[in-house]
Amino acid sequence: MRLVAEKLCRSFGPRKIFGPLSFATSPGKVLGVAGANGSGKTTLVRTLVGLIRPSSGSVWLEDESLPASRISVRESNGSIGWCAPDLALYGELTPSENLEFFARVSGRPIPREEAERRIAEVGLDPKRLRTIRTRFLSTGQRQRIKLAYAVLGSPAVLFLDEPGSNLDEAGHRAVEAIVTAQRNRGSVVLATNDPLELALADERVTL
Repeated sequence: MRLVAEKLCRSFGPRKIFGPLSFATSPGKVLGVAGANGSGKTTLVRTLVGLIRPSSGSVWLEDESLPASRISVRESNGSIGWCAPDLALYGELTPSENLEFFARVSGRPIPREEAERRIAEVGLDPKRLRTIRTRFLSTGQRQRIKLAYAVLGSPAVLFLDEPGSNLDEAGHRAVEAIVTAQRNRGSVVLATNDPLELALADERVTL
């Protein structure tokens, strides 16, 4: 499964944010999205995952094993994962309850053990967090829960928008581990200004 963007543009009124852009992800590869603050990286990612409609152009998923297959990102049924600063967690739920809730509403429920396994993968202790509401976690800890959310269901295309935000050194290592693991099952779109994160990219789109 890969993501394809063709002549993709997005404007807000008379102001053009980006475009036209044409590119595609490749299994096992990381596509970096680079650009100065305000250049439109987050808007591009939100367009690619189907949260914002493009002003013109198209974006879709396709199964390379099926000729002429096109799947709308809005109908991807768990084929994409997303982590971004504006992803909201429920403060009154525990971290594992957040992951279980998101999995359930996406139609792909998971057991508590799976949620806790994902939490452990991002370097947190799921047993210690069983009784702690998410609103009491640090900003960096909440960012790690967002990363755990992004890989629920083992997506074919993983979108990471500024994944290292508010993370310590161990957190950055967790991001690298997630990217490495994702290479084995699909592709990554990584939007960042961090030179170390951009160094993980095989190809770049610069805004």
